Amino acid sequence: MKTRAHLLAGAAICAVLPAHLSAQDLLLGTIELGESQRSLQTDTAKSTTVIDQDELDARQASSMTELLDSIPNVALVNGGSPQGAAISIRGLGTQSGTYGTDGKIAVVIDGVTSGAEEIYRNGSMFALEPELFRNVAVTRGPAESFRYTSGAIGGTVEAQTKEAADFLEDGDTFALRQKLGYESNGDGYTATTILAFAPDDKFDLLAFAGYRTVGDRKDGDGTVQAATGFDQPSALLKATYRPTEDSTFTFGYAYNKIPEFDVPYNAYLPSWSDALVDRNTEDHTSYLSYRYNPVDNDLINLEARLTYKQEKMFIQQVAGAGTNTIYNADHDTSTIALRIENEALFSTGIVDHTLTAGIEASERTRKSSQLAGPYAGLNDGSAPGGTDRSISVYVADKMEVGDKLTLTPQLRFEHQTLTSQGNDFDYVSFSTLPAVADGTSFSSSAFTGALSARYAVTSDFAVFGTLAYNENLPILDDLRVPTVRETSEKGRTIELGFSYDTLDAFAQGDHLQAKLTGFKTHIWDGTTYSGVSTTDLEGVEIELSYVHPAFYADFNAAMMRGTINGTDDDYKWAPADSVQLTLGKTFWDEQFDLSVEAKHAWAQTRTSDTNAAYYPGTVPSDAYTTLALSAAYKPNSGWAEGVEFRATIENLTDETYRPYLSTRNASGRNLKLSIAKTF
Repeated sequence: MKTRAHLLAGAAICAVLPAHLSAQDLLLGTIELGESQRSLQTDTAKSTTVIDQDELDARQASSMTELLDSIPNVALVNGGSPQGAAISIRGLGTQSGTYGTDGKIAVVIDGVTSGAEEIYRNGSMFALEPELFRNVAVTRGPAESFRYTSGAIGGTVEAQTKEAADFLEDGDTFALRQKLGYESNGDGYTATTILAFAPDDKFDLLAFAGYRTVGDRKDGDGTVQAATGFDQPSALLKATYRPTEDSTFTFGYAYNKIPEFDVPYNAYLPSWSDALVDRNTEDHTSYLSYRYNPVDNDLINLEARLTYKQEKMFIQQVAGAGTNTIYNADHDTSTIALRIENEALFSTGIVDHTLTAGIEASERTRKSSQLAGPYAGLNDGSAPGGTDRSISVYVADKMEVGDKLTLTPQLRFEHQTLTSQGNDFDYVSFSTLPAVADGTSFSSSAFTGALSARYAVTSDFAVFGTLAYNENLPILDDLRVPTVRETSEKGRTIELGFSYDTLDAFAQGDHLQAKLTGFKTHIWDGTTYSGVSTTDLEGVEIELSYVHPAFYADFNAAMMRGTINGTDDDYKWAPADSVQLTLGKTFWDEQFDLSVEAKHAWAQTRTSDTNAAYYPGTVPSDAYTTLALSAAYKPNSGWAEGVEFRATIENLTDETYRPYLSTRNASGRNLKLSIAKTF
């Protein structure tokens, strides 16, 4: 096995080397000072990790969730494929194996908030093509969430799609980028085409078309993991018009689709039922924004953004014993929202302010029509329908007191009304859930906020902390349950930590960054998890980045624990403890980058779950260690100038393992190759 791994590693590296370079050149070539894959956010009190375009390209992810598996205290549920996938931040965000999301993380794409509803045993429709994005920022904890929601106790994922300027150099009016990729595990192929057009400095346009196809994956033992293959067409259109130097109009539209045929109904655990279905998942995200930012007025940087998002999942049974409404339903959720936000810069004495204030009105509508049976046309019992109307106002003031202290208070008020539509029948599932007449409404309000502080003890060393209060308001899924449809889940989070950022730490020209964050979260009035009314979570996250003239290194570690109901009973959705280390070098004026990534996760045996047939993600998991090798070559001269060659071997040693919270084994060894060129 080791010999095979070494041969594959050698083949992957050689694939990206120019023909005239030998192994001796690789070992003895001139090493230039470069950057690590991930620069830490040491100048803020937020626990934020930013994955930029360079790292997105290096990771060669097959799914949106797979982009995030290197962030401390971020765990994936079935991260290698988009169906039946979800993410967990600090133990919140997913009920592994049953639902896709619990509403305690916010997912925002180009400023458009994704929904919080789940489709029973099918996930939260995290079906997004990773090649669409130019950067992804993940904030652990609630510090960044108040612009978007009152309930993101766990954290926020913000992703920005590509822009025409990313591919147009000075003076260019047109650019074409073509990328082709291959992955061995699942015999998968990827093709993306990007057109960028800017006839003048007032208008630019980007068009993206992509297609990804992957077969069922195999684990390290060679066992096929059923229903892990997928096809995914995707598209993006983004246009920007600047009529004056103060005004900008932007339109964006992103499309993702995953058609599946004759697949198990349960996207988490195929063996749960013998029902086979055709399932079609679609995501449409669009927005139109207007920004007014006069260069001579620091008090005005105004944006009005109209957004529309549609999430669709059509499920129809094609085989298997018996019938059930959950096997035959047309789920259609749409959200329209208008947000108006202004950023003002001003000073009061020695305090410099960056004041962000906004208002948002939204309406979310869901229909989950049964396709057959006595209640055909009404909503599937597991997915109540209706409207969720809300209006929110929020304000955040970043106050810089001198050059050492930064204080950031944030406040948000949100009022919500849930109105039932198509649920006027009794539904029997575990217990009888009563009918809810059309037009019946339930209202809730939340007043939430946070205070963050950062103090620069020296130019290199800073301490920081955050105190936050959240309320996770009811969602449409709660309409049928009288005890929860007017009850919000409350959360209080405390964070404390320090950061260190210095040059010439150990050698001339090196750069060291470090950040440590500890947190405690208390959640009460719990309605999401069955039998859990209160939850107490605590943990620590460590991030290090070091760039030396001879190499670079990125390191992170995370550990957290949780209990429920004021007892010592374990909170079973906490991820396994883990550490991750990346070591790399750049060569030949940064044309060639070679890195190895090691990850170790400890066994998670605190859980008391033993029923893998119903709760496969939270049964105990074993410890594992994985290695990945990556190489990138971007020549700046010769016949291949401007071409990007990349090779990655994931799970280099072909380890067989199941990450805790995932419902199936991870993929075995996987060689990924890609080539890209911008013309």
